[in-house]
Amino acid sequence: MNNNIIKRYNTMLHKFIISAVAVMALFTVQAQEICTIKGEIANDALSFSKDVIKKVYLTEIDEYDHFRNIDSAKVKKGKYSFKYKMQPNEPVKLYMITGFDNGAIQVFIEPGEINIKTEKAAYPSNSVVSGTQNNDLYTEYKAIYNNCIQEQLDTVEQLKKRHTKEWMDSEEGLRYRMREGALSIIKCNSQRIKFILDNNSSPMAPLMAEREILHMLGDAYAEQLLNSMSVSLHKHPYYRALNNSVRARELKEGGELPDITLPLRDGTKTYLSDYRGKYVLLDFWASWCSPCRKEIPNLKRLYDETREYKDNFTIISFSLDKEATAWNDTIVANDMNREGWVHSSDLIGWKSPSAVLLGVQMIPTMILVDPEGRAISFTMQGEELIRRIKQILSGDKYYLKE
Repeated sequence: MNNNIIKRYNTMLHKFIISAVAVMALFTVQAQEICTIKGEIANDALSFSKDVIKKVYLTEIDEYDHFRNIDSAKVKKGKYSFKYKMQPNEPVKLYMITGFDNGAIQVFIEPGEINIKTEKAAYPSNSVVSGTQNNDLYTEYKAIYNNCIQEQLDTVEQLKKRHTKEWMDSEEGLRYRMREGALSIIKCNSQRIKFILDNNSSPMAPLMAEREILHMLGDAYAEQLLNSMSVSLHKHPYYRALNNSVRARELKEGGELPDITLPLRDGTKTYLSDYRGKYVLLDFWASWCSPCRKEIPNLKRLYDETREYKDNFTIISFSLDKEATAWNDTIVANDMNREGWVHSSDLIGWKSPSAVLLGVQMIPTMILVDPEGRAISFTMQGEELIRRIKQILSGDKYYLKE
């Protein structure tokens, strides 16, 4: 074999090895994007029915607490499985496995293999979920509360052995039990807070902080709890929810506003933070609201008189309508369908999380927002609103002086 043949052979072999490595790497990346769930139910009898569990569902929960089944699996001989391919950059979130008649199984959907052991289908919430990082952490977190409950039960049993029933039911016995219960709960909560802080880069941390810890804290500590979350989570929906709950506690001029969701007419959505760098007039209204319709001419005039500042100012009209047709027809009929005028609504009326977070209790409510997302005013309308906005856009930031 001459040197030229050897060189060609080595070149071909080198290319083959590179291609093989690339293919293997591709399969590895794809494998990392797959979430596999393997469930096993020891006793498949349901709680309120004589039937057994035959099918389960992988259920997504959105920010409006809407449940959406994204997959289903038959239960055969007590076993079921799901295979979910995560989208690029899809955040790790808490889903539910439903189909039971007495609760559901909570599971974080993330790359890897998840194992679920359910002792009884009648009590699915007692299932043990393991196999991936966040599910293992969540199991540890829930164990803190379960241990707290067990500790209180054990304390009561010990008291029963040492005292009579009369003492247990006496004022002294009740006070003693209340004290022991309070000590156990405080210890439990301190352990949960420490666990969240120790694992502050897990999506579980802001989720549990917002759901279970925040209501126990004053405003200053709520802010510190938010600040303790890892920077890596700042774009995660659970961090946004925690941030919004903290911001909604103290709505005031000069305060940072919650980063509310803005569902648009075309079915897409943006967030208030997407308009950072601009002044924003956030107008809460509805097609059925007579005072709101009376304010429309002022908004149109404001739009016309600020077009030279369109790169620095945006009007966002958020409707509390429930009917899409009424909402859209009113926009068109009143010539509000203009370039750069943002129209948003989640079509659930007063229950809109965006309206609740911003404390909207009557409409029209107009909130003027600065480029850093802080409130300038919650009360201005009409002529004063137009004058003040034009004053700000011309360079006179009067609100900073005040």
